[in-house]
Amino acid sequence: MHVHEAYIAANPDVYEVVRVFAQDSGVGPGVYDWSEDGPLGPIYTIAFVRGLDEREVLHGLGAEAQDIRLVSDEEVTAYRMTGISEEIVRVARAGDWTVAECKGRRGNWRESVESLSRDGGEAIVVQRDGTAGDSFIHAVDGRAATSFTPSCPFDRQGSAPDGLNEHLRALGIDPAAGDIIDNAVPAALALASRISGVVIIDTVDNVGPEAFAHEFRGLVILDPESPRLGAVISSRW
Repeated sequence: MHVHEAYIAANPDVYEVVRVFAQDSGVGPGVYDWSEDGPLGPIYTIAFVRGLDEREVLHGLGAEAQDIRLVSDEEVTAYRMTGISEEIVRVARAGDWTVAECKGRRGNWRESVESLSRDGGEAIVVQRDGTAGDSFIHAVDGRAATSFTPSCPFDRQGSAPDGLNEHLRALGIDPAAGDIIDNAVPAALALASRISGVVIIDTVDNVGPEAFAHEFRGLVILDPESPRLGAVISSRW
């Protein structure tokens, strides 16, 4: 049990558990309400990186040049079934941003996201992992500006812990309240979309991103095709 969970269990009257919704027409948590059988399964990390291309992001995450290749959906599915310790990563370009979908675990995402944002860059990481712990990190120019556990956005760390408050309020999250967020990871992904201007669509039944162009006007819609550039990276635990 994590520290936050233990405190909440011991003090059930201190916090209120709330389910949040977008307060405007922007991207809301419902876009990312993926089930555990969804596109990435129950454990994953999604990184949004501005200013680096696909190969640069893969290198920044630890991939060797000779290991970068096309990776199919079928390989990702097979990886999920094996439980091997390596991390499988696939990337896709979306405007000025590169989005990396990572299956597996690494011990220090803060170090990775700060490295990816160096030299005037920007990077966001959203991790879903019920065992190791969920996390949100937004880094700018090599420093973690805002980071928090998605279910506990009131406990923000970093060089600019209040820098995303306007976005949080637009998602129905009061930055000053001690609320526990029920749909925490979907809300964190919606926050990443609002910062980056990139929304990831889990399309089905051959419905392409053009079907969402009106709903998400002004955003880059990422509907990743298969196969995509990627790599299997040795575990950093």
